[in-house]
Amino acid sequence: MKILFIADQVYPELGGSYKAITETYKTMSNKYTNCKFRLAINYNGKNYNKLDLLFLIKNFDIIHYYGGWSFFHIKVLLLSFILKKKTIITPMGLYEDWSLKQKKIKKYMALILYQSFILNKTDIIHCASALEKKNLQKITKNKNLQIIPHGIDPLESYEVNKKFFLGTKKKALFFSRLHDKKGIIELVEAWKNIENTEWELHIYGPDYDNVTKTIKKISNSNKSIIIFDAVFDDKKKIYDGYDLFILPSKSENFGYVILEALQFGLPVLTTSNTPWRIIEKKDAGWIIDSNLIQLESKIQEILSLTKYEFEKRSINAVELSKEYVWSNLEEQQFEMYKKLY
Repeated sequence: MKILFIADQVYPELGGSYKAITETYKTMSNKYTNCKFRLAINYNGKNYNKLDLLFLIKNFDIIHYYGGWSFFHIKVLLLSFILKKKTIITPMGLYEDWSLKQKKIKKYMALILYQSFILNKTDIIHCASALEKKNLQKITKNKNLQIIPHGIDPLESYEVNKKFFLGTKKKALFFSRLHDKKGIIELVEAWKNIENTEWELHIYGPDYDNVTKTIKKISNSNKSIIIFDAVFDDKKKIYDGYDLFILPSKSENFGYVILEALQFGLPVLTTSNTPWRIIEKKDAGWIIDSNLIQLESKIQEILSLTKYEFEKRSINAVELSKEYVWSNLEEQQFEMYKKLY
């Protein structure tokens, strides 16, 4: 069996999308050595690769495409259909409600002209969560929607006794793209209003649409809000230095960075617009609706909790993350390919 992983854009600045694609490819290649896997990328963040799509697609049994909307996406899928190849699409959250509202008219036209046809015709649509499946069912008649979460590599040793409040300041972490979708603007507004002198908010992430300028203006030199350069390697050093992780997203089909935070023992505050309600059920963090009032109120509540409350949720966070290690998911992923072969 020969499986081609292919995507328009794959590079570290894409955050969770980059990790999901590269980790899946690496895991499948290492585990199922009797099969042939290849990852083909159109744009790597610096250069466009000269891909011979006809040659590539002709020489693989299953075409697994990550993404949507782009002209490259159209070329790959239509060529796959013409060559009668089995196809899988992993949409990576591009058809979530929030995303569809951005450039709404353009996307509506694309759905009419080609996107609905592609989604309906592909053999399997791979959803990373039940929330993503629910949203895709609104725009496609395709019944073959399969839910398999993105996986994560296990840590060499799990920090089940993470230490909290070690520095002179307690620290909350935002570690994601600086994009309106991630709720970063609302987070900075809420944090500024709280004015808690015992805590700092540290922000890491690549800038999108000049959001850094906006959040600097909102914070108005508030000394408890500190913006750092984006970090893509050795994330353990980042996560280990914090007491709380906050991602008040307006939309997530999965939220890979949430899984990373849980794995390193950080209690997580996120929204009901992510597929992570289980965090609250497992007492590994908190879930709120995506609005400024709730965000501000919940942060204020969390910042007053004792060290014991953080330690308890930290243990639960680590245990929850273990459900998503690749050893628990790789067989599901491979079975998806076997169904089509």
